[in-house]
Amino acid sequence: MNIHKYLEDLENRLDDQQEERLLADYYRFADRKMKDVSYFKPERVPAPSKVEWEPVYFNDTFEDYDMMLYKQLLRANDQLSTGGGELLSFRSNFGIGLIPSMLGCEVRLLPREQDALPGAIHLEWDQILKINEDFRNGIKPDVRSGLGQKTIDAAHYVDELLKGYPKLHKYLHIYQPDTQGPCSLVEAIVGSDFYLMLLEEEDEINDFIEVVTDTFIRYMQLWKEEFPFCRGEYAWDYGLLYKGGIMIREDACTNISGSMYEEFFQEADQKILDAFGGGAAHFCGHGDHLLKAFSELKGLTAINMSQPDMNDMDGIVYPNTIEKDIQIIGMPKFEARRCDRKGIDLKGMVHVGICVAAWMGEPETDPRGEDC
Repeated sequence: MNIHKYLEDLENRLDDQQEERLLADYYRFADRKMKDVSYFKPERVPAPSKVEWEPVYFNDTFEDYDMMLYKQLLRANDQLSTGGGELLSFRSNFGIGLIPSMLGCEVRLLPREQDALPGAIHLEWDQILKINEDFRNGIKPDVRSGLGQKTIDAAHYVDELLKGYPKLHKYLHIYQPDTQGPCSLVEAIVGSDFYLMLLEEEDEINDFIEVVTDTFIRYMQLWKEEFPFCRGEYAWDYGLLYKGGIMIREDACTNISGSMYEEFFQEADQKILDAFGGGAAHFCGHGDHLLKAFSELKGLTAINMSQPDMNDMDGIVYPNTIEKDIQIIGMPKFEARRCDRKGIDLKGMVHVGICVAAWMGEPETDPRGEDC
């Protein structure tokens, strides 16, 4: 692949003034200075490409950094072509197996035609017990092992490549890889028995949560040492911007009760937020039962959720987010239209656009069946 063909295409279409305006608006939103509108819906002036951009499969990107970059640039091309308002971004995209691989999980590619990121093969229980024992004896997982160093190498490769394209180097933001969150990580490493183990092996599971949380923190500390532009008061994630230094992805928490989240994972998430000066939390699907506990996390500045139609937005989500100075970022457009129709003022605390569930495109109509 001639990656320079596509980099040159994007470089020539980027408009400094538009990108600076977008950045300024995102910072103003993150700083809670958009009280004059109900929600923030950024846009660009469209700049179509004259180059043919063909889709590629995820499997083809796993060992080829140019292909991985190209896969990420497809989103950037779409944003410029359609006038979308996402910030342009890149992450080293090796899937959710990043931290599990550091603890010994095999990362396995899925069938190519599924066009899906690889998964991690869970460990046996005796392996979990050995990791806990080692940790208690001061032996911690090597955060450069597994996919750890490879993910760093890919981002350094891209950063160096972008130096030949000044506008892209400035406006294509390299951001946090897919570190997931403590609950999602423990589920991936322990396997589906994890939900029973919460009850049957509480002490060992709590110890393993500590291992996973420590590994998460140490890896992201390494990441920020390697990439100083990922430090600071704000962070980027999948075209979004929020205050704080970290995104915690807790999709698996939607499978447990709010009280179980408080008992097992709230402290772990708090440790991560404390380590990085606060940040945001993500979940897909039905997670409104977690919102009260999330809202109690100190330093939580934003929630990123994929499917508002699966949640009680008016009765639970908004009272535990925008009413408590926690923004919502990446809200699907159909929910904003619903709020417009019903006269619900989102108080400039909601960013609209992108970030639907990873496996689906954004619906053209509200899945709840309401008129959009």
